[in-house]
Amino acid sequence: MITLQDILEIENDEEILSFRCPETGYLLWPLIRNVFIRFIMSDLLYETPLISEERPPRPRSAYASVLKACAHNMLKGRRIKGPILISSTGSHVLRDGRYFNRLSDHFALAAHEKTVTLEALFTDWHWPFPRHNERVLFDAPILAISSLCGKFAANEKHRKAAGALVEFAARRAQKLVNWSLSEERSAFLATSLTKYMASLPVRRHLYTRLFQRTEARILIRQCACYGWDTSIMNVIARDLGIITAEYQHGSVSAGHDAYNFAEVLRSSEEYKKTLPQYFLGYGRWWTDQISAPVVKLNIGNPDRTESLKSTARAQCEKKVIMVLGDGIETKKYLSLCAALAKVFEMKYRIVFRPHPVERERVLRLYGRKTGNVAIEWEKGICEAFGAAEAVVSELSTGLFEAVGLANRTFLWDTPKVNFCYPHHPFATFSDANDLVAKIQDSANGRVDASTVEEFWAPNWKRNYRAFLENVCPGILNSDKLSEESVRNDER
Repeated sequence: MITLQDILEIENDEEILSFRCPETGYLLWPLIRNVFIRFIMSDLLYETPLISEERPPRPRSAYASVLKACAHNMLKGRRIKGPILISSTGSHVLRDGRYFNRLSDHFALAAHEKTVTLEALFTDWHWPFPRHNERVLFDAPILAISSLCGKFAANEKHRKAAGALVEFAARRAQKLVNWSLSEERSAFLATSLTKYMASLPVRRHLYTRLFQRTEARILIRQCACYGWDTSIMNVIARDLGIITAEYQHGSVSAGHDAYNFAEVLRSSEEYKKTLPQYFLGYGRWWTDQISAPVVKLNIGNPDRTESLKSTARAQCEKKVIMVLGDGIETKKYLSLCAALAKVFEMKYRIVFRPHPVERERVLRLYGRKTGNVAIEWEKGICEAFGAAEAVVSELSTGLFEAVGLANRTFLWDTPKVNFCYPHHPFATFSDANDLVAKIQDSANGRVDASTVEEFWAPNWKRNYRAFLENVCPGILNSDKLSEESVRNDER
């Protein structure tokens, strides 16, 4: 079976560093790397395409949200300043009638007066107000302006440079892993890269203005190793002397393409500029597996830690078998749920918990129930796991979060699991019948509770604030969050 290391040989050639934007000189491979590799992974590992070369139409609400974002930034942008800039997608939950971004707001509120949050709207396009963290700006105006400029400024030099890189990568893929890039995908990559290249001068200008206006000294970004916008933001920030970092937001592993690189890239100082300097990981289990040329710090998982604090831990009879979706292959997971329901419907509730990116689609297609399978996601994940006899998943970070909360955990043994998790601590199953048999045997699926300490480092808030002070001494001076309050939070 092919491994990620096999695929990474495609980029393990010095020539890949020679492909640059003719106008800015920026490296081009980071701008298509993630998509190119995932095209290969999609064909080899997924029944449903991992990435589509057809862009879905935006809902009308998207345009209203972008206009609101423009107005919001114009009215509040000059007043919201701080040395810490945290960039995040919009992953909101309602708490006490206000929106809370479960990915970034823990960090933002840990040094509130010093932090500005730059948030994306594209996850669900709703307008996330009122909210707990009001010190928020939106990146939608920058992305919209840049996209328009890219469409109109593209020229033959851009097209030639884009085509040359796509052709080079395709030729390497054919030679090294016997994989062919289709004409449709080749055109998609070349066209996207051409437009993006053409937008680079405008993006550089707008991000430079943003960093200077907010007085940023540290940029902490979700997905900062992925490429595209993140690579450009990293380069611009580093050129301005801004410290760059990424906070872990989900699963990373030896099989995760965004966090593992070929030796040629790892040893290139110029390529390192497209990546963050620091990676703030959940714990040792995760950071030990990745090869990104970054300084890895294990600070913990804020959302899991805070969710556990607010979740009642009373012992209850565990009457749920929960299957976690991956956001892509919904029908496959619902079929597994249906097979479990036929056997266990008298003993357990079978619950499908869709991934956040598929919830709107699942609700539209299936509602809150399909057959004897309930579709739920309102409960906090720790509360939901606390009522589960078994949690079943394939690639979801939720399986790791379930350890110590649910009685048992099971990992679906599929080609993509073997690709992404070459090492893991879970009991596996091959198909629905195998899973049924293993659930019926109460000894199966138990994970040593001590493993939790490897997944989740303790005292995230203390660790995070220590990181800020270490990389930028004095940055937290006059912040109202005292050390005593930090100590109280960690108890």
